[in-house]
Amino acid sequence: MMDNLKMSAYAKSLECDSCTGRKSKAIKSCLVCLASFCETHLQPHYESPAFKKHKLVEASRRLQEQICSQHDKLLEVYCHTDQQCICMLCMLDKHKGHDTVSAAEGRADKQRQLTEMYRESQQRIQCRENKLQELRKAVRSHMGSAQAAVDETERIVTELIKSIVKRHNEVTRLIRAQEKAVVSRAEEVMKQLEQEIAELKRRNSEMEELSHTEDPIYFLQMFQSASGPPVSADIPRFIFSPFHPFNSVLKSVSQLRERLEQSLKEHFEQISSRVMEVQIIPPDDHKTREEFLKYSCQFTLDPKTANKHLCLSERSTVVTYSETAQLISD
Repeated sequence: MMDNLKMSAYAKSLECDSCTGRKSKAIKSCLVCLASFCETHLQPHYESPAFKKHKLVEASRRLQEQICSQHDKLLEVYCHTDQQCICMLCMLDKHKGHDTVSAAEGRADKQRQLTEMYRESQQRIQCRENKLQELRKAVRSHMGSAQAAVDETERIVTELIKSIVKRHNEVTRLIRAQEKAVVSRAEEVMKQLEQEIAELKRRNSEMEELSHTEDPIYFLQMFQSASGPPVSADIPRFIFSPFHPFNSVLKSVSQLRERLEQSLKEHFEQISSRVMEVQIIPPDDHKTREEFLKYSCQFTLDPKTANKHLCLSERSTVVTYSETAQLISD
């Protein structure tokens, strides 16, 4: 966009090629004469029949860019096949049989594409802004719930004996650590959304400025860079819950209050697991054995809670089905 502004300022300061002595400001450029003229020296193009077929455009220093380098003719045809501007001789030579139209028709076609791209970009911006607002709301709720969980845990554990305080500090550390990890992840996504919105708005501004360009050749030459697909990061799906996600943690902590040190030891791993489950944006799906093994842990099963047809073996770590019913209380 800054380059376009610089080019516009550059064109505004263009001087007349026909003035001698003090140069006047050029207001039009002739694609046939390959020169720029002030208001005074432009009059022959309006009055003399010899100049009737000359093509006048806004004063520009890019006149040479609108001339075919091979045939030294005016670029006035657009080749859809090769996506480039050509002269009439090119159309009869290398581009013979190609899908060609006049530069004005080519500009009109690309203008329609630009309009559609602008509309789609506006929709994408709106979608991203909506996601950003929802994620901000989810983060505020998450942080509030985390703080409430810490406060409630503080109230409960202060009623326990000194041996339970140690466990309470570990629970607080887990909650804070998980809160920080989840919020940090959410902030990364918010930053991606803000950057993508800013980039999309910048592209829209460039497309809007390009859409007002009257010079068809410049328009077609700049269209390729403006029509490239926007770089869009994959935004992870996130789940927002209006409830307090740490309630399950508080419930487990309350159960600890009802038991002594042994009960605390039995439930501590359960508390840790519940804290780690709290998410705004779910973690990426794991696909390999190595990814799953990072979350593996040792556990034992309680034979008193097994089904009558399930047998435990190998130190209560493996369960198998049995046709013979086990003597287990209901």
